[in-house]
Amino acid sequence: MTVKQLIQILSSIEDQEVTVMVRGYERGVNSIEDIIPAIENIALDVNDEWYYGRHEVQNFDHEYRDKQIVQAIILTGHNASMGSK
Repeated sequence: MTVKQLIQILSSIEDQEVTVMVRGYERGVNSIEDIIPAIENIALDVNDEWYYGRHEVQNFDHEYRDKQIVQAIILTGHNASMGSK
């Protein structure tokens, strides 16, 4: 999905005040806590294990020379506030 496609989909939602969330690790959902504005290089289709994300951030520790690399913006959610009740 591109930024343009995401904006198009979100723009079509009638109630623009609805909350956007991401799925939790095993269950539940989280609020989006960060949008990393820096564009990351992502190696596509490198992980087969069900518990890993399908794609991987390209870094200097592990190069994916035989995989397609694309640039992406990453949306993240986390449980940082869970212990502060």
